[in-house]
Order: sequence, then C-alpha cells, then structure tokens
Amino acid sequence: MAINRPGEPGNQSFLMFCDYVKLSFVDRNVTLEAFKGSRKGTVYLMPHQVVFLSKDLKKALRSFTMPFSLIKDCKIKRPKLRPGYIKGQIEAEPNGGWIGSTTFKLTFHNGGANEFGQLMLRIQAEEMKKHDLVTPDQVQNRDSGSQHGH
Repeated sequence: MAINRPGEPGNQSFLMFCDYVKLSFVDRNVTLEAFKGSRKGTVYLMPHQVVFLSKDLKKALRSFTMPFSLIKDCKIKRPKLRPGYIKGQIEAEPNGGWIGSTTFKLTFHNGGANEFGQLMLRIQAEEMKKHDLVTPDQVQNRDSGSQHGH
C-alpha cells in the first residue's frame, strides 16, 4: 500500500468505482498521522489494485493504493440498518511511505459494498493465479505448515 502517490488512478482503466465511501483504519496503535481519523471519497477497482481518492485534499492522506498482492483477510460485511463495508489487512508496499501493516475499512454509504467486494475478491484471485503470486496469508500458511512437518 502506498499513500499519496501522484496520478492515481490517472488515465488507467478501472473496472468499477463507488462514490461516497469512507476510508478508516481500525488499528488502535496507529501512529502515522495519515492513518488517523476517517476520510470520504471515491474508491476505484482496477485490474491490479484498489485506489481510494479522498475528497478532502487538505488531509494528510489524499490517496490510498492497495495492490492485490498486499491485501489479506478481506471480508465483506452487510450489517442490518447500517452501510455495508469491506474490511481487511494491508501490508506496506516497498517505498510506499510507511512500514508494517494495518487494518483498513471501506464503508459504502450509497451501497455497493457487496458488488464491489465480490468483484474485487474475484479479480484478486484471478490476478494472483495468473501471475503465480501468493498473498501474505499464503506465505504464512506455507511457512507454518513446513514447521509442523519437522
């Protein structure tokens, strides 16, 4: 994940977008100013990543790029009487402006969480298979599995 990358999503093609989405980080130990609070904006589903663009360009975090290879534990939630959301873990991208991992939450106030999330998960799985990549989850499972076999 990278923050405030210039030109995202730029002239790239996107598969789907949703407006009136709130991005927040639910980790209590967040120290990076860009991750504090929430921001509203538009989220784009692209062939290799998800990009969030904030409506408020005065905030510390103006864009949030999540390559599929760095997303794990992603779940789509549809609570009753509240907007649906997508929640998951994101690992820092090399030279992405931060280090480590955090939990993100995208809340869809005008609907679309289920449709966006289902398509995102499908595209992520196809992308990982096509490029023979593994997610951080798969690396952990593979590592822990090999330890138990000895």
